[in-house]
Amino acid sequence: MLDRREQIREPWAVRLLWLAIAIVVIVALVGEVGYRLLLQTEFVAAAAARDPQAQNVSASIGFPLTPGLALHGTAGVTVSEHQVALGSLKADALVARGTGVHVKILSSLADRRADVTSVDKVDFSADISQAEASRTLPAGYSYVFQADRVIMKGPGTTLTGRFEVRAPAQLIFILPGLQTPPVLTFSGYPFSQCVTGVKVVPGKATITCSKPHPGTNLFAHP
Repeated sequence: MLDRREQIREPWAVRLLWLAIAIVVIVALVGEVGYRLLLQTEFVAAAAARDPQAQNVSASIGFPLTPGLALHGTAGVTVSEHQVALGSLKADALVARGTGVHVKILSSLADRRADVTSVDKVDFSADISQAEASRTLPAGYSYVFQADRVIMKGPGTTLTGRFEVRAPAQLIFILPGLQTPPVLTFSGYPFSQCVTGVKVVPGKATITCSKPHPGTNLFAHP
């Protein structure tokens, strides 16, 4: 028969065990949140260094910092920038969504910089407002962007057409019979090398570019 004192002590032992487990879990969660915030800060600093003129730079990171990833982690990283120059045009917003971003976690934290060894893929997108696009037209002309169509207005004329991608770095205003169509030309990484799609909605056009295995080139830059 168990001693009565042992019967009394046993619940306390179980409680202490659960308390120890809870403390370990809390420490792990706090540590992961802290690491994530530090790395996000470092990605923001790296993006801002590549393009000092960009405004309101932000970053988000998604991956669990488990013990198996203590030295090297694979993350999903999203970096957003605003008022980014793409040559003569300026994007209201530019987003880079990196998947399979391989990060040396400990050296990133120790050196206070994002130590990226490779990136599996980055999907870039940039928003161009109709007012910004209109700056490329002759005086007195302007664009109006509607769902999947583009209207060019000028003195005594209104032309309805669409944008079409012309590789590697241009959008052309397409209208049957228009011999010299207006063109939007982009520069800076990645859009000087890669405009793969365009989506027009009321007020803005979004250009896209997908870069598989871009090395460590996660950020857009002039």
